[in-house]
Amino acid sequence: MIKNEKQYRITKKKLSDILEGINRIESLNKPIPAAKELILVSSIYMKQLLENEIVAYEQLRNSDSSLANERRIDDLPDLLIEYKIHSGMTQKEFSHKIGMKEQQLQRYEAEGFRSISFKNLLRILHAIGLEITVRGAIRRNPEGGQVVGS
Repeated sequence: MIKNEKQYRITKKKLSDILEGINRIESLNKPIPAAKELILVSSIYMKQLLENEIVAYEQLRNSDSSLANERRIDDLPDLLIEYKIHSGMTQKEFSHKIGMKEQQLQRYEAEGFRSISFKNLLRILHAIGLEITVRGAIRRNPEGGQVVGS
């Protein structure tokens, strides 16, 4: 996932380099050695991946639609980054909005928010107006009396 404008520019440059390489290989008017054929196949695959990431980033950045679809809790790190992109904010602007140092936000984003405290997560969610709804039923396990989720 492209997380900011810098990564977007880098990804576009990588795509341009890959396209150049593909064109060089395809412009050869003779049989391609097996090694170059593997490079070509890998390059085409990488081209598709990068194009998909670029399109996803551009859609987030340019879309007028809401991000309020129902999502899984596992999607929360991506949703926070998507919110920043969708809002057109830089990391600096987003960190200011959520009351956090930009460097700390960069660390959280780089690691997918794995080490964020619950308190800081709630602070971010409150600052951006994102609500979390928990669904499910709590029931007792008939064998051991322990509480289990469903």
